[in-house]
Amino acid sequence: NTPSRELLERVSSYLKLLTYAIKEEDGTVDKFIGDSVMAFWGAPVLNQFHAYHACVAAIKSKRRMAIFNAELEAQSIPPLFVRMGLHSGAVLCGNIGSMERLSYTVMGDGVNIASRLEGVNKDYLTQICVSHSLFKEAGERLWVRPIDKIAVKGRQNEFLIYELMGIRNGDPEVDATEEEKRLCILTKDAYTLYSSGQYAEAELAYMAIATEFNDGLSKVMAAKCREKLHA
Repeated sequence: NTPSRELLERVSSYLKLLTYAIKEEDGTVDKFIGDSVMAFWGAPVLNQFHAYHACVAAIKSKRRMAIFNAELEAQSIPPLFVRMGLHSGAVLCGNIGSMERLSYTVMGDGVNIASRLEGVNKDYLTQICVSHSLFKEAGERLWVRPIDKIAVKGRQNEFLIYELMGIRNGDPEVDATEEEKRLCILTKDAYTLYSSGQYAEAELAYMAIATEFNDGLSKVMAAKCREKLHA
């Protein structure tokens, strides 16, 4: 429904916004895939805090997109919604291609998992989905809430995923709001009930969160609790 030139300008503004957030946190923008951005940390220069910087870039992107969307809506233009997937793992990194065209990029299972986590946001109505391996790298510096255990193609075992809500560093741009902090605490309590098989109690906990915050994830998880009870 959008004229092509208008759409190009809007998407370019969005890509510029994400690129700046990634660069500010020492990330490498690998490529644009349609309206998607692929980025990585830890190469070509080693960065022992790669997971933390990736999370800061994601939250900056989320917050700046909210400002950008407010400007669009002020002009009666539909907002853009961005979903992000973050994973920490070993990948191949280097120049790949031919003598005609080379690309400095990353390849491997870790890249595929990050891409799948981005897609998982659609199922759980979340915005920034991070893996357990990333949580282990930087969890003490993050505001996160557990989502669910999932299985992804190429992996035999299920692993826990989280929604990233904010950064614990005192910076107002990336710190979680009081509402987001409360969501993290309440969702963790509800997930503890869910993971221990107390589905009736977990459903009530998730429904209470959904009612108080109009929270999409809690609505999805409450429905999962009902499925478990009637299985």
